[in-house]
Amino acid sequence: MPHHLAPDGSGPFIIRQHGAALLALIGYDHLAGVPNLGAVLTPQALDRLFACFSKWFNAATKYGVDEFSQKLLLGASLSVATKMRHLAGSYYRSFVDGYLLVFLRSAKFEELMKQLRFSPLASPAGDGATVDRSSKIGPLPNLGGILTSDANGGHSTPPSPSLILAKSYPIFLLHPLLQLLRHHAVDHGPAPLEQFTRHPCQLNYLASLTAPVMAVPSGTVAGLGSNWFLKAELYYILDVLSVSVEHWRRRRHDEGPDEEGALLLALAFRVVLHLSDEFYPAVGKLFDEVLFVREFYRWQSETEVVTAEEMQRWKFCYKMFVDRIRRTKGLSTTPSRNTFTVGSAWRTPLLPTTWPYSPLYLLLEQLEQGLPKPGENQVAEEVLIPLTLKFSELAEANSVRFVTATQKLMYLMVAFLGPDSRFLEPDLSALVTRRIDGLRRDAAQFDFDTRLEERKSFHGLYQLLLDVFQSSSYGHAPFSALVMAPLAQQYDIQWRNLVWSEHVAVLRFITCSEQQLFGSLAEYLEPAETDVTLIKFYSQALHSNLLRPGSIPARIASHHVQAYRQRSANHGTTQGSAEEANDK
Repeated sequence: MPHHLAPDGSGPFIIRQHGAALLALIGYDHLAGVPNLGAVLTPQALDRLFACFSKWFNAATKYGVDEFSQKLLLGASLSVATKMRHLAGSYYRSFVDGYLLVFLRSAKFEELMKQLRFSPLASPAGDGATVDRSSKIGPLPNLGGILTSDANGGHSTPPSPSLILAKSYPIFLLHPLLQLLRHHAVDHGPAPLEQFTRHPCQLNYLASLTAPVMAVPSGTVAGLGSNWFLKAELYYILDVLSVSVEHWRRRRHDEGPDEEGALLLALAFRVVLHLSDEFYPAVGKLFDEVLFVREFYRWQSETEVVTAEEMQRWKFCYKMFVDRIRRTKGLSTTPSRNTFTVGSAWRTPLLPTTWPYSPLYLLLEQLEQGLPKPGENQVAEEVLIPLTLKFSELAEANSVRFVTATQKLMYLMVAFLGPDSRFLEPDLSALVTRRIDGLRRDAAQFDFDTRLEERKSFHGLYQLLLDVFQSSSYGHAPFSALVMAPLAQQYDIQWRNLVWSEHVAVLRFITCSEQQLFGSLAEYLEPAETDVTLIKFYSQALHSNLLRPGSIPARIASHHVQAYRQRSANHGTTQGSAEEANDK
């Protein structure tokens, strides 16, 4: 068997693949229940089996691991060795001490670790990034095995499609290695495991996975996290993260900046976005071990120090939110860990990209649909508002980004749509005001073509906001600033027409100051309005006592009417015609 498999990479790769399949059968989990297994795997059989493992890893130490089928064969060997470590006894120890640990200290292992950079998950997203070909050719039936790119690198034609798993893809070897070292550390010390998980190439790989994730137009997560071929890599990342968290807990009392904790937090936020319902238990584990552990959040608001008890309450609420998502999607069964399952659930991430804010959407649903559906409890807005706005604020203070400026604006609008106007309570008012002030300081431009949760258009949300503002704003100045945000001159005239024609009554309740506007007042005044119909609306509002004197809307309307008069005069229009336009 060792001779025919040619572990140095020479010879037919199909032989090595068949060898890996045979080893997978030998190590099949159900064999653990076979009665009198020792009679089947005799000492002679174990001796021969582990001699094969030793020979193959000795060849890997000498010649390297460059061919894909080599990685499959060596990975299958490690899986069997892990499951039979107690049964094999001295054969296992001889293999690990004499060959595997030698391989881990070799230059060829360093070359293997460098191959982590070939992971499609770690590839940068954006212009020129590769994507699953089925996302571009809808009817094309595949599991995401072919990647394509629009980038041409200066050439007239784009590059040819490529297989997602190149021959350098190392995960099918590194993951069984990690699993063996985790078990080995229990009985023989953690040194090899720490060497592996803290390897510079490993840390660079993890850091490359923490790039911000935003939603793409189709509503899926940008990247390849839901690709069927990469599910095994997600399991690998989750296991590396789990081990790294254990090591971090032991070392976190050391002095100096906690860069590792920041990396693990960012990685957890990134990975959870890629997990489908198949990974449902892993979502809960990330919540327990990282995402709702106070110690991972180095930076906290000076005015809002989050306690461990508060984090536990948040975690409970978000777990309920995840369960609600699963019920809505009809995902009621408990998934089992099987990386080879083909079903509909693997393609769609369980959590939306904006999940820290997403529970707020329940307020919008309750406003539009009325009472909760049978069997569902209405979640109080005094729970939802601090839950989402405080947790997202904490995450963003620690450099985690998961929403665009427009999405954040829309979620802040939703916070005012609750049935009981809880935003008027002092604590909640201060919280909402602080979040609005933070968004204003970012000086961001908004894209009002955005859809919230891929369901609600900005136009539909803004209509609801105007209705609630007119009936329940009670002069809340930050609420006024949200209403004014789309009315700046740089944005589409449809928003100004909507407010000044159909909802002009709301303008009397605008109480925000010039400093509370999104952008400067000049952005609402310049360039001067040229649409005659809108000028008429401004003039009618000024002459019908609909605006409070000196308010922001009154100053805006007066400016544009005066600018229209001046412009008309400069073009030789008579004073009478200017007044006629004004009177209209």
